[in-house]
Amino acid sequence: MSTPRRGAALGLAAALAAIPAILASACRPPVQGNGRNLLLITIETTRADHVGAYGYPRGTTPNIDALAKDGLLFESFLTVSPRTNPSLASMMTSRYPHEHGVRNLLLTLEPGNRTLAEALRDAGYLTAAVQTHPRLVEPSGLAQGFDDYDDDYAAHPRAVEACAAAEAWIREASTRQRPWFLWLHLMDPHWTYDPPEGWRSRFGPEDPRPARLYRELREGRITMGSVIFRNTMPPDEVAAFIDHYDAEIAFTDHAIGRLLAALDELDLRADTVVALTADHGEALGEHDYYFEHGDLGTEAEIHVPLILSAPGLLPPGVRAPWTTSSVDLAPTLLDLLGVPPEEDFRGSSLASWTASGTGADRACFGEIDKRFHEENDRREVDGVAGKWRWIRRGDFKLVHRPRASGSADRTLYALALDPAESRDVSALHPEVVAELGAELDAWLTEDDGTEREYHITPEAREQLRALGYIN
Repeated sequence: MSTPRRGAALGLAAALAAIPAILASACRPPVQGNGRNLLLITIETTRADHVGAYGYPRGTTPNIDALAKDGLLFESFLTVSPRTNPSLASMMTSRYPHEHGVRNLLLTLEPGNRTLAEALRDAGYLTAAVQTHPRLVEPSGLAQGFDDYDDDYAAHPRAVEACAAAEAWIREASTRQRPWFLWLHLMDPHWTYDPPEGWRSRFGPEDPRPARLYRELREGRITMGSVIFRNTMPPDEVAAFIDHYDAEIAFTDHAIGRLLAALDELDLRADTVVALTADHGEALGEHDYYFEHGDLGTEAEIHVPLILSAPGLLPPGVRAPWTTSSVDLAPTLLDLLGVPPEEDFRGSSLASWTASGTGADRACFGEIDKRFHEENDRREVDGVAGKWRWIRRGDFKLVHRPRASGSADRTLYALALDPAESRDVSALHPEVVAELGAELDAWLTEDDGTEREYHITPEAREQLRALGYIN
């Protein structure tokens, strides 16, 4: 595996830092596949139903919406984990958390896992990533397979700066005689919702209460757990936070638009597969769960956008209605690039049957993260054994919740009629419970319950506190 470099700056420093990657590319095997580039954009904490192309009316995402008009949109794309590191590890390895080992935000992806970046590097691609999340630095293990891994999130914390760094790398890579893969991860919509000046009043008037709450959290006068699980805000205050959340999405969309315009300027769009998705969504008060993700596995947390644009390979303006899983992403991207599939990947390509309109609902499995806040009294059993799990196929979702008594509850939701997941319809559909339950049981038996040890530094602990994961 080539050694990734960190925090590449522009100008002379970038040119000098790029020398090892250039030399490495000269020793690459012949290019496999159709020679198209791949731009993978993952956005933090972005639920599908706050994207215009998914029906959101506030005009948050005009550039993403335009990408959807030119490409293929998946209406029910579901992440296997509503937490960043487990989710992205699954997207990159096409394996479930119990297989790749990243069962929570604090664990690293071990080198024994095979990633999308490694597959493309071995297929002759130049590979790079621009990261903006403090938990996605090189020690996270997600740098595997990347020639360049720019994890200097302090140098480009906002989407505009990160997209500019991505554009600079693309401009340099496009001068070489090889296709490239760039993974760009954008942090902005994550808590705290603090859009830049000029964007804060985009969806509502300035409101002092979000800034006041952030100050109280920094000063330790309240705990994040109480905000998440014991929230007493009036509806108009919750709405103020949602206004800022939407503004963060809109600002991110603006930055993405500039990057896509650069692809057009470089005349690269026709030769580039663009994939846009999110690591997970965000609860905004549903189920009395506020401004957080990872604890319940609700649709607000796991239903994320997926849009693929591949001119000449996928028909434009198509919407795929079937349930699909994030473990299907890497095989799909390899398929679109004409690169042979990986034996260890659990998912399957979505490209051929979605393009032909002959798809089918996949069984989409998932699990929650660890319990970070003591105020979370809904989860009765800690550790891997206490994880809530689910299977969703089509409109039905079966949720498995272990209890302190040693038993587990199973609840069935019919999402077409009850998108809020408020009514258990198990008694009305015993045959669905039996069918999905058998599939879920088979998936659960794959998990040996191993819990890996982890140790975090004081610096990492402070990062987690700033991100709202611990009190």
